[in-house]
Amino acid sequence: MAHLDSSIRRDLARAALSLAGSVPWREVTLIRLADAAARPVSDFYGATLWEAVDCVEEAFDRAIADDLNQLDPNQSVRDRLFELIMRRFEAMEPHRAAVLAMEHGVDRDPTLMAAAHQRHVRCARWVLAIAGMEADGMTGQARAQGLGVIIGQARAAWRGDSAGDFAKTMASLDKNLRRAEEMFGRWAGFEAKPKPDDAAGS
Repeated sequence: MAHLDSSIRRDLARAALSLAGSVPWREVTLIRLADAAARPVSDFYGATLWEAVDCVEEAFDRAIADDLNQLDPNQSVRDRLFELIMRRFEAMEPHRAAVLAMEHGVDRDPTLMAAAHQRHVRCARWVLAIAGMEADGMTGQARAQGLGVIIGQARAAWRGDSAGDFAKTMASLDKNLRRAEEMFGRWAGFEAKPKPDDAAGS
C-alpha cells in the first residue's frame, strides 16, 4: 500500500468516484485519476487502482463519525451499531453507480473478495471504537471479524436494493445483529454491563 498523505488520499477518493461514475472502471488509469484530481501524477507515486478503492472506502468510513452528538446515549449497543453502520451506507448511496462499478466482479475473484473482507473488518474496528467497545486484543479482533462479516452481508444486500431504498440493507443488518446478540450476548459486547449501584443493590 502506498504511503499517501491524507489530502492526497481524499483527492484520490474523489477522483475515483467521479471517474467510476462516468467511465468503465477497467479504463481508469493513474493518469486519468490525476487529471480528475487536478494533481500531478507524481503525487500518486506507488498507488494502484486498488489503492484508489481503499481511499474511497476510507472516506465512507470517516463519514460514520459525523455528528456523533446526534446519537441517542440511551440506545442499546445493537441499535447503536445498526445506526453507525447505516451511516456508511447512507454515505455510499449518492455514489451507488460508482461503487458498483468499482466492485464489479468482486464476488468471482477470491483475491478481491479477501481484500473486500479486510476493508469490512477495518470498518468494523472503526464502528466498534466509535460505539465505545473494545476493538483491540483477542476479544476485539474477534468482534471485528464477526462484525466485518455482518457488514459484508449488508453490503451484498445493499447491492440488491433499489436506488434510495435501504429495505434489504436494513433487513440484513438487523437480522444479523440480532442473531449475534442472541448467540454471543455480553461476550460480543451487545449486553450492557450492570452499573456499580445496580450490582450493589442486587
